[in-house]
Amino acid sequence: MDRISQLPDELLLKVQLFLPTKVAASTSILSKRWEFLWMWLPKLEYDQSTDKRNSLSRFINLHMPQHRAPVIESLRLNFCHGYTGSVTPGDVTLWVAIAVTRFLRELSLDLNTLDESTKLPSSLYTCKSLVLLELKRVNVVDVPRTSRLPSLKTLHLQGVVYANQKSLHRLLSSCPVLEDLFVEQDGYESDHLEEVSVIVPSLQRLTLKLCRGYFFSAVVINTPSLKCFKMSDHTYEHDNGSDSDDYSFCSDDMPKLEEMEVNSSYLGIENFVRLITYVKRLSLCLPDQAENALYREGIVFSQLRHLKLCSCTINWSKLLVRLLNDSPNLQELEIHLTDDHTNICEDPPVCWENQLACVPACLLSSLGTFKWTGIYGSQKELDLFKYVLGNARCLKTATILFRSSFCALEEDGLEMVIRDLSLSFRGSKDVKLVFV
Repeated sequence: MDRISQLPDELLLKVQLFLPTKVAASTSILSKRWEFLWMWLPKLEYDQSTDKRNSLSRFINLHMPQHRAPVIESLRLNFCHGYTGSVTPGDVTLWVAIAVTRFLRELSLDLNTLDESTKLPSSLYTCKSLVLLELKRVNVVDVPRTSRLPSLKTLHLQGVVYANQKSLHRLLSSCPVLEDLFVEQDGYESDHLEEVSVIVPSLQRLTLKLCRGYFFSAVVINTPSLKCFKMSDHTYEHDNGSDSDDYSFCSDDMPKLEEMEVNSSYLGIENFVRLITYVKRLSLCLPDQAENALYREGIVFSQLRHLKLCSCTINWSKLLVRLLNDSPNLQELEIHLTDDHTNICEDPPVCWENQLACVPACLLSSLGTFKWTGIYGSQKELDLFKYVLGNARCLKTATILFRSSFCALEEDGLEMVIRDLSLSFRGSKDVKLVFV
């Protein structure tokens, strides 16, 4: 222990940073050398799981006002089971207010307080040093009109219940240099959200995960600097059986958009067409009607390099045909099927054994990687795989990941499929087949 104690303070503090703050504080009993060392920690993390004696509130209230670090780089409070023991909403408010006075740079709150309101201090919304803000399951966020967060670049909002419809808009409007925004609404809190409006000129990455409540009506986006846009939505089930599928999607041009991911049950998917025309990376999981709704005559995805398409709907292979034909520079193709997609069609409706009228240009000149995750091994699926394998002249790697239900069949059946594919014609002499 004496040899460790002789190490520089900076190194000892780095070791303590790997521990929850209350655990790091326990090193104070080792010797006088360690007694107050932990109080210089620039990062504070308090976890409810370590509060076995319900003494966490008393510990923080005693030590946080006396903390010696001139700058608190981050404060993380994890009360994922709600307020239990000695911790109260007033405690959290006080702790955040103290951290703000120490030039706080990062704040992460996981409170799970659907039954109790936590009024965050007004000083938080004018914190000049704050760079990252994560609010998870916080109730309620009441953003004042005078809010201003001039340094905030990353904002994550998950399961937040807002005081009113203006709160989210006010919060975003107070962030002039915001680059990364994550918004997830699910379950109860969705009933209180009528519209998601993201008007942030500086934003570069936007992720929206929406569970649409009964009163939800619109998504409005104005983000001219956006490079990456991910959006998923589904309907929150109500006892009255009302249909909330019909909502409006309105977006201005995004000339810098390079990557887009859409997982939507919303039938008006044609509103996304203007956005995805010039993207380089595209991931789609769309309703059955999307194949017709997505297209207008003359659309060409000339910039598209990576395409990921979910095979959970009936017409997915029809959509694939159109995308292959209209993506002349495609380099990577991935077909996938995740376990949480229950509406599954095993067989592609396109008859690949008859082949297309002409081979898509991307297969002849650019496609280098083909991956299929979640294949059942049906004949039509194998025909599709063979078609790509036989016509892709620049293909370097072709990978199949079989579904677990298929792998559970007789081993001979799986081996026959692998042998069949291994012996099939290949358009590229350099292609490597990988089976998982």
